Order: sequence, then C-alpha cells, then structure tokens
Amino acid sequence: MIRMITRDLLASSIDLNGLSHPARVIDSVLAKYVDILTLYNDDPIYKVSIRGSATPLRYKNRFFLACCLHQLDGRDFTEVAMLKSDGSELVTSGGVRNFISRTESDYSDLVIFDFTEPCLEHVELQRRFFHFREIPPDAPNTETIFVQVNGYPSSAQDYELEDKNHLGLRRRKVFCSLDGQSSDHALLRLKTHSTLDFDPDGMSGGSAFTVQHIAGKPTAFFAGMTTRAGRDHIHILKSGYIKGFLDEIDKGRAV
Repeated sequence: MIRMITRDLLASSIDLNGLSHPARVIDSVLAKYVDILTLYNDDPIYKVSIRGSATPLRYKNRFFLACCLHQLDGRDFTEVAMLKSDGSELVTSGGVRNFISRTESDYSDLVIFDFTEPCLEHVELQRRFFHFREIPPDAPNTETIFVQVNGYPSSAQDYELEDKNHLGLRRRKVFCSLDGQSSDHALLRLKTHSTLDFDPDGMSGGSAFTVQHIAGKPTAFFAGMTTRAGRDHIHILKSGYIKGFLDEIDKGRAV
C-alpha cells in the first residue's frame, strides 16, 4: 500500500459505508469502483472505442455512470455503454443528463448516464456501482490520511481487435494529498505522492476517495471524479457537486 500509512493504521480497519475493511486492503476495495468508458461502434471488428474512465454510482436506489463531456469529443451519447465483465455484451444506458451550455467551471463538464433500467435487467452490473450515501466532511490536511484516485490511463490499455480480438484493461490507483483549493470552487486540487511514471491521459472520469480521521476512526468517503490529471497534480470534481446534480435528476428537474 502507500508508504505514508503508519504501522498502527495498517493494523486497524477503515470504515466504508458502515462496513469495516482491513486497512491493508482498503486501496483494493476503493479501486473496484471505477469503470472504463466504452462507446459502441458500428463496425464488425472495432466494436468499441475506449474514452478513458468513468465513475459508477448507486444513488437512492438508482444506478448512474458519471464522466466528463470532453471525453466524448463529439460522439453521440447513445453510443456510451458498459461492457459486461466477460466481454460478451455491451449494455447501453437508459438516458443521459448534462448541462445545456458550458460555463467557466468544470462542473459543467459533468455528464451522467442513467443505467437504472439496464442494471435491473443485467443484475450482475450492479456490484460495480459504489453506494453513494454521503459526502465527506470538510477536513484539513491533518485529518486527511490520503486521497486515492482510480482510473484507466490510455497508455496502459491493450486494444488489439483487428488481429487478436483482444481488449486488455488495466486499472491504476494513484495516492494523493490535498493541495489547496482550486480557483474553480467545484474542484479540489490534489498532489500526487510521487511523480507519475505513466501518462495520465485517460484518468479523466475516474473515481476518487478520501480516507479521513472521523472521531478518531479512519473512514473512507467518495470524494469526487477526476476532471484533469497531470503527472504531479490531479483535479477532481467534488462529490458534493455530483450529489447536487443527482438530486436534481431525482427530482426530475432540468439541469
């Protein structure tokens, strides 16, 4: 795991949604809640395109997949799909919500795909969604143990469909600390614990989790979604803004 965690913490447990997980495996638990962003192609050989990462969230008994608009780069929203674990099928969403116009804030780059009906039909997909219940409390650096960012950088993926019909997906987890408030109040700026030894292109859309001391107990929360990533700094859209967007969807309001 990461070297900043003390021996005492490694011997303890970390709470996530009311369940205790051994600290030595919490990074693997948190890394489960990120997906590859795939798009369906009308092509007999190149059936899918890979567009970085996506964050699957279960919220109020509905299932949503979050990503950034810039990842789609002009592609039709109806082409976004989740690839079943065995690679046998692409499952498209039941709808999408996004901002009508862009603003200066990266908040307006958020896109949410509704996978509720597809997940009721394909039940095995449900385990890939993090049950998003609450946002993390504001915490100073002294109370934040670490932030973990998960994603699928483009350079780590194998896309060999023409000759080998092979799609090899590799997930990366990056450990960070808080690095102050971004000029965009919807974002948090993170500092990677060490300069990344891979190209972070493709990390956009991936999930981020924070582990904090809450009343003396290490507790993990969904912290947000990556919007921009460099080798030394990563910006994430705060989970509170994502929650607000999901609440508007739940109320049936236009965003």
